Amino acid sequence: MSLITPFRGIRPQVKFAKKISSPNISYLNNFKFSKDKNFLNILNNPNISYANKIFKELEKNKIIFQDKKDNYYLYKISFKKKYLLGIVGKINLKNYDDKKILGHEETFPERIKKRKQQLIKFNTQISPIYTTYKLNKLSLSTLKKLFKFKPNYEFISNDKCKHELWVIEDKDKQTKVQKYLNKIKKLYICDGHHRLQAMLKSKEKISPMIIAFPDKQVEILDYNRVIQSNLNFKQIHNIISKYFSIKIKKTKKLKKNEIGMYINNTWYIIKYLKKSKDLDITILKKFIIDKILKNKKNIKYVSGIKGDVILKKLVNSGKFNVAFKLNPTNLLQVMSFAEKKKYMPQKSTWFHPKPLDGLILSKVIS
Repeated sequence: MSLITPFRGIRPQVKFAKKISSPNISYLNNFKFSKDKNFLNILNNPNISYANKIFKELEKNKIIFQDKKDNYYLYKISFKKKYLLGIVGKINLKNYDDKKILGHEETFPERIKKRKQQLIKFNTQISPIYTTYKLNKLSLSTLKKLFKFKPNYEFISNDKCKHELWVIEDKDKQTKVQKYLNKIKKLYICDGHHRLQAMLKSKEKISPMIIAFPDKQVEILDYNRVIQSNLNFKQIHNIISKYFSIKIKKTKKLKKNEIGMYINNTWYIIKYLKKSKDLDITILKKFIIDKILKNKKNIKYVSGIKGDVILKKLVNSGKFNVAFKLNPTNLLQVMSFAEKKKYMPQKSTWFHPKPLDGLILSKVIS
């Protein structure tokens, strides 16, 4: 039996798809909440009741609708010369965190609470949880053949990626998708740990909607930090120098086990003085962040999609006084942590690109 099953998806009418769906807020600059009826404003609205009102209007006006029968959905994301081929379906929560569906990252309790409130209020999962699986060359060839017909949806979104969605209603095509999925024996959660934990903490019987991408196509970007510490430059420098070598950065690219640091109008390269098998992000958290940051709210996580310029800009603005740039976490490391049931620090990985919010949805409680 397949880990991934078909479901009755909710989706927008084609003519409204581009307008109401949205990329993750991290892809956008200077987002400000508005009254526009799209999922960017729904998910980021501080007033969940008002957000739910907007969502219900989309349903009432039939801008979004639910399919009448169970389907699989194919989802392709193209970015520059790269692409990801995903299959959207549902999973059984009973298979999570055992030998079939594995997570890798620690979570924030307050974010789990917020996701739980949204899920229950909307009774809808707005976008699929991002997962991956191991793939061989023969299977990749089979996967590509599944996408060899015209998609139902096709447009370029605000993340500058091309998004295509296929609704698999034909029985013969469904059989081919099912046959392919039967070969997937293990799924790794990449992005969506907070939503998954929110579902686990709910008393309702929920089957999460996921999207499965092959590991060979998945890309991880750096996930960086900017901090507002109550310590000055000299104090921070003294603490870091106990555990790290500190040199002025002369090249743009970081080598393995190097961390970039921007402080006092200068970029530095810092490197842990001891040999360690720990991840760079773990070392950074343990020997720097936990020592120079008293208020855990004074930290901002910045995706590598925005480049180094944004880190410098945030520090120069005065809102933060130090930034740390990391090398991307390796997918093999992610899988290894998941296999061993170990967890990386929160926000260790940024998977790019991502499915849109609001292009394919599912009911939480049927």
